[in-house]
Amino acid sequence: MILRCTAAGLIVFWALLVSSSRAQEKIVVVVGANAPELEKFAAAELATQWERLYSVDADVSTDIRGNRYAVLVGSPATNPHVKRVLDGSWPQVSDQGIVLKSYRQGDVQGVVVGGGSAVATLWAAYEWGYQHGIRYMFHGDFYPVSAPADYTSDVLNLVMEPKLRVRTWRTVNDFAIGPESWGLADLQALIKQLAKMKFNRVMLSVYPWQPFVHYEFGDVKKETAMHWYGDKFRVDGDVPGKRVFDGAAIFENPDFVGTDSYQKKMNAGIKHARGIMQAAQSLGMTAAISMSPGEFPREFSRALPGSQEVHQLKRLTIGPGPQVGPDDKLFRELVSTKIRAFIETYPELDALYIGMPEFPEWSGHFEEAWDELSGGDGEINGLTLAEVIQTAAERNLIASAERGIQAIKGNIAPLAFFKSLFADQELLKRADGGQVQLVLRSIDPALYPILDQVIPRGAATLNFVDYTSRRVVENRQLLAEVPSTKVPASLILTLADDNVGVLAQSATSSIHELVTDLRHHGWEGFSTRYWMLAELDPTVHYLSRAAFSDDVTVRSAHDELFMALTGKRDVADRLWLAFQYIEQATTLIDEKDIGFGFPVQGMLMKHYSGGPAPAWWAEASELYTKAMIELYRSHDGTHPRARPVLFYYAKRSEYVLEYLAAVSAVRAAGVAKAKDDQDAMLEQLEIAVESMYNAIDTLSDVVRDQSDRGLIAVLINHAYRPLYGEYERALELADQ
Repeated sequence: MILRCTAAGLIVFWALLVSSSRAQEKIVVVVGANAPELEKFAAAELATQWERLYSVDADVSTDIRGNRYAVLVGSPATNPHVKRVLDGSWPQVSDQGIVLKSYRQGDVQGVVVGGGSAVATLWAAYEWGYQHGIRYMFHGDFYPVSAPADYTSDVLNLVMEPKLRVRTWRTVNDFAIGPESWGLADLQALIKQLAKMKFNRVMLSVYPWQPFVHYEFGDVKKETAMHWYGDKFRVDGDVPGKRVFDGAAIFENPDFVGTDSYQKKMNAGIKHARGIMQAAQSLGMTAAISMSPGEFPREFSRALPGSQEVHQLKRLTIGPGPQVGPDDKLFRELVSTKIRAFIETYPELDALYIGMPEFPEWSGHFEEAWDELSGGDGEINGLTLAEVIQTAAERNLIASAERGIQAIKGNIAPLAFFKSLFADQELLKRADGGQVQLVLRSIDPALYPILDQVIPRGAATLNFVDYTSRRVVENRQLLAEVPSTKVPASLILTLADDNVGVLAQSATSSIHELVTDLRHHGWEGFSTRYWMLAELDPTVHYLSRAAFSDDVTVRSAHDELFMALTGKRDVADRLWLAFQYIEQATTLIDEKDIGFGFPVQGMLMKHYSGGPAPAWWAEASELYTKAMIELYRSHDGTHPRARPVLFYYAKRSEYVLEYLAAVSAVRAAGVAKAKDDQDAMLEQLEIAVESMYNAIDTLSDVVRDQSDRGLIAVLINHAYRPLYGEYERALELADQ
């Protein structure tokens, strides 16, 4: 038998030989014998990444002997091998500093993956993966399309320190389209992805009517335990999208299915919330709760004479009335009881965020409260009460003019109340003797110049300037007024606003401007604000990189993500255009009608009026059309592994176009109704029903999380059913 060898055959043979030898290679990931558990976890994560990237066997060990290539995990304080191979060259890093450093010692070479603390070492492990092409996204990791270079030739010398030390991810919230719908298992998976992107705090934003804490005051017990402002979302019957609910009749958070009593809901809620906090802390994050201490479910009206309903989305809570001032002893005791209930229910709590209450009734106490805050001088750091009020009236925020005056007056009395209340250090003490950090949330921007004088000693702040990131950029000068060297200050970054709500959104360019300002003015960090994850992958990827580097831009972060994901420059360019169109549409809606997509009852039928359709509706539709076209083109030309992600984005834009078509048809039907043109009204209502059906059906093709299901449930109940009901009524009238 004669063997014939062609050039092609030799290439194939050589490739098989290299592949076979590579598969037999082994490396060792070495961790200190007494290392913290988090560093041991980092070692296991690194071993997984090495195996997937290089097709080698990677074993975790405490022993370097007998290995020619070793990955050393930890720091000189936790791993003696790191101390030996770096021989005094360990860089000076903070507790959040990351170190990636190649080494060679005798016959052994490798890389040190470590940090200034156990959690920094974990971030270093994920940063090593990022530097080798792995991209971390909400719903999983994406390894590079092409295998990286041979690891033996890899040279790393990277030290990273955060530019923003507090990187908070907010969860729970209040709408079915948001994370309040998510079960613990899904949230645990998400938190793990956030750890890979170096977020270091998870904050649960909870409301008085939710089932997350129980307390009693006098003879009154908390009895209210509900989700989503008490709305029920039926997903049975002849409706579009029902297939995504697996036969369920009601849309629910999976952790609360079958909780048909207050006690069952409360038990499930506390287990759920503690699970979130423990998941975060197991990955080195801190855990916080944000709550409104001065608001209570309505049953507590019996415990607080003179209370009255708080007018928000629904009248679900009570607060102090005009005769219950900030010096009311009973009110102070009730607030303290609620705060202690949270600290005792959640012994793992690291920080408590206190929301500024919206009590217009307390505006009547603003003058004496100012005197208390100023120590009777009438001025605080040279600023008078009249000047503060004038600033609030003349600013360019949603809360300006008379609304701004009421807002600032309503802020001053609560600040005096909190400053007095939290003078008692025992109020924030945990059972283990530790102290829960106090963070005051959403203090009026007119008070920024004197922030250090009006908050309790030792407190930090989380600041909310306006509803959308674009609006904050328009008032970015306010960020310079915070005395950030005296007060630890973070900013709420709105990634996607609930007022724009159910539509595709992006605000990365505005967030870039704000992140730049935060770094420049020495702010401590940020907290996210969003409801749906949807199109937020590139925004959060940008945040994860910009929090550690001044050099990151929106475009560079976009390219780093999508070039790695798709493997193609032309696809990344198309995706850039698509997200630019989505951001332009987001800006347009924010400017023209910020409440356009608010996910509440009447969200669609509020457009059933006799006025002509605004011209900007067509402009928004054109922008989303352009985005959809680029997304579908990107999908068709990309690497197969990226197609599900791009298909999801494309279908989301397609859904928005159907939704906007339904809105336009509803408006046209309203115009026809006003003219008593029954035929035209029926025709437009029929078009609206078909478009809304198509919108929901389109979404159901690409459901990937509970927010997507929640959006479908909201659209069925707040848009489709009311619309179809109006159509049937119109048909009945036409028959008569």
